[in-house]
Amino acid sequence: MVKICCLGDIHYWGSTRVRLDLEKLAENIIKSYCEDVDVVVIVGDITSSGILDHVLEALTIIKSRGVGCKPILIVPGNHDIYLTMEEMKNMDSLVKLRKFNDFIDSLTGFVALMNKPYIIDGVGFVGSIGWYDYSFAPSWAGLTIHDYKRKSLGIHMWADKYYVKLPFSDEEFTNILVDQLEKHIKQIYNKVDKIVAVLHHVPFRELVEYRGDLQWDYFSTYMGSEKFGQLIKKYRDKINLVLHGHQHGGNVKTRTCRNIEGIKCCNCASPIPIIVNT
Repeated sequence: MVKICCLGDIHYWGSTRVRLDLEKLAENIIKSYCEDVDVVVIVGDITSSGILDHVLEALTIIKSRGVGCKPILIVPGNHDIYLTMEEMKNMDSLVKLRKFNDFIDSLTGFVALMNKPYIIDGVGFVGSIGWYDYSFAPSWAGLTIHDYKRKSLGIHMWADKYYVKLPFSDEEFTNILVDQLEKHIKQIYNKVDKIVAVLHHVPFRELVEYRGDLQWDYFSTYMGSEKFGQLIKKYRDKINLVLHGHQHGGNVKTRTCRNIEGIKCCNCASPIPIIVNT
């Protein structure tokens, strides 16, 4: 058994007050939760804006004041590949994704799961940012695929619309990420007894909280994709645990686990950790 301390959706943005708040959280809460675990997992959205200096600040605080020398496994969230106005002049979010993962791997004690799997005590960890392909769109709303591709409803919009710039469609991005994740699963499949899938986005529709309210359910479309869930089920003989983030706010319950067809799925979308055993 491997004991995991899982947290995410920190949305750090670098102000003095936010830095002090994270320092207190790391010293008083993260440290106590994570002191007796084997590994720490962060499920993305470390930052609000994708600024790498903010990533470094947040992770330095969490490591130095919270978890210490334990290995820290990371997947990025959608906010971590947001582009600043300056970055939009010379890169897209696919380049930013690579920069983020390579930056994580350059830090001592951190592992970018999108670059390579991680194995500890016979348990393998694979990871992805995950993404959405509109397969979680509410069936009752009567909207078209083009309505969801606009990523806005009335005066409200999904921030990815402005801050994520991909060289292809969300559906194509999802397919690329699913293929990459499967390659990593196959890479360690015969080397481990169990596999933990770590995602930022949600892999199963059953985990999405729909409320029958058009505004809420419209934006639930961007929680994830069924394709990641289908991949996980394909390897369910080894994958018995999923750790994800992304779904939080609006009184959504985080730090909870649910069983989806025998697979334990834990929502770690909180800077306050949840402890999970494999």
